[in-house]
Amino acid sequence: MDDMALIADVLTASRVVLAVFVGAALARLDYPTAVILLVVAWLTDFFDGILARAARGKTRLGDWDFRVDVTLGVAILVGLVISDVLRLPLVAVAVVLGAGWTQYTGNPAPAMLLLALAYGVLLAVLIHDVPRLWWLPFVAVALLLTLQWRRFVRVILPAFFQGLGTIVGGKRVEAPPVLDRWS
Repeated sequence: MDDMALIADVLTASRVVLAVFVGAALARLDYPTAVILLVVAWLTDFFDGILARAARGKTRLGDWDFRVDVTLGVAILVGLVISDVLRLPLVAVAVVLGAGWTQYTGNPAPAMLLLALAYGVLLAVLIHDVPRLWWLPFVAVALLLTLQWRRFVRVILPAFFQGLGTIVGGKRVEAPPVLDRWS
C-alpha cells in the first residue's frame, strides 16, 4: 500500500470519528461546532476520494467509504433526536429503510435518500435556528459539487437513479455499481 492509499484510509477513518463528534455537537445544540465538523467531514470525503483514485483504488478502507458516509448521516439524525429536534420513531424508520435496505440489497439509493433527509433536516434547522451560520454548508456543497461535477453527473446520479429504478421495478441489485467504490 502506498502513501496516498494510507492517507486516504486515514481520512476515511477520521470521518467516523468526525461523525461521532457531529452527532454529539447536535445533541448539545452546539450548531456552530456541528457545522464546522460536518464541513471538515465532507472535505475528508473529497480528499480521500482523490487520493484513493490516485492510488488506483487500492486502499484498505475504500470498500467502507459509502458506509462511512451513511454513518455521518445517521450520526446527524441521532444527534437531532437526542436534542429533541426529531422524534425517534421517524429516525428509526428512516435508518432501517435507508441504511438497512441498502446493506441488505446492495442498492445505494435508500441510503442516499437517508443522507438527503439528514442533510436536509439539518439545513432546515440551521436556517431556522442559526441564521448567521446557515450559509456555510450551502457554500461547502456548492464548492464540492463544482470540484466534483463530472463524478457527480457520471457516477453518483446514475447510481441513485438506477437504484431507484430497481426499487420501483422490484428487482434486487446483485452488484451495486458504486456502493463501495466512491472513494
